[in-house]
Amino acid sequence: MNLSEAIVDITAAFRDRYFWTALGWQDIRTRYRRSSLGPLWITISTAVTVAAMGPLYGALFARSPGEFIPHLALGLIFWAFMSGSINEFCDAFSGSAHYLKQVKLPLTIFVLRVIYRQFIILGHNILIYPVVMVLLGKSVNLNIFWAIPGLLLVSVNLLWIGLVVAIFCTRYRDMHPVVGSVMSLMFFITPIVWQVDQLPPGRAHLADLNPLTILLELMRQPILGGVPAPMYWAVAAIAAVAGSVFAVALLARFRHRVAYWL
Repeated sequence: MNLSEAIVDITAAFRDRYFWTALGWQDIRTRYRRSSLGPLWITISTAVTVAAMGPLYGALFARSPGEFIPHLALGLIFWAFMSGSINEFCDAFSGSAHYLKQVKLPLTIFVLRVIYRQFIILGHNILIYPVVMVLLGKSVNLNIFWAIPGLLLVSVNLLWIGLVVAIFCTRYRDMHPVVGSVMSLMFFITPIVWQVDQLPPGRAHLADLNPLTILLELMRQPILGGVPAPMYWAVAAIAAVAGSVFAVALLARFRHRVAYWL
């Protein structure tokens, strides 16, 4: 195990940010070639989902539109960012085999490529929320600035998750649908279309056992006007440190084998 090589891999990837940003942008252009609206189709789809589910589920849960629809809209937007990243990490290396088989490149570049691609989509999808604010007469306060460190902390966690998932799914190709199934299940047990205070008394803490709930709330609560609980920051920070250590160790152990698994 050569930890220094793994650390060099990660630092070199950040130094070559032009490469993975160019790759991520090219992915978007290729995916939506000959499309008039490009990734805005995803934004339109998300907006339609919010418009359809918001009034319906708000009525089912006896929640006012001004309370429930912003919660749902931001939940769907940030969930698409996290789940889209995790699902696409499965193909981060195998989808870039033509690069990895010919040129020696830092593996972290292809994980950052996925995250950057999802950031572009997030940038389009977040445009939905100002429309929701205008229609519902909502406002923001200074707590919205907590969303910046929240998004950074989420990104760090996504980076180490991406390295782990990419290595694992490259070695075991049939794990891609497993990851997809797990993320589909996590959608229903994460407070996106429901709210934590709807759980029976004494059961609200169960939602916090889901790590994706914590990551989601670090981004959503500041925009809704709140401040995430200190426990959320602590858990996300500990996960970022512990996960990063694990990911570096895994990268050091298997980085030389990835090209042979492709």
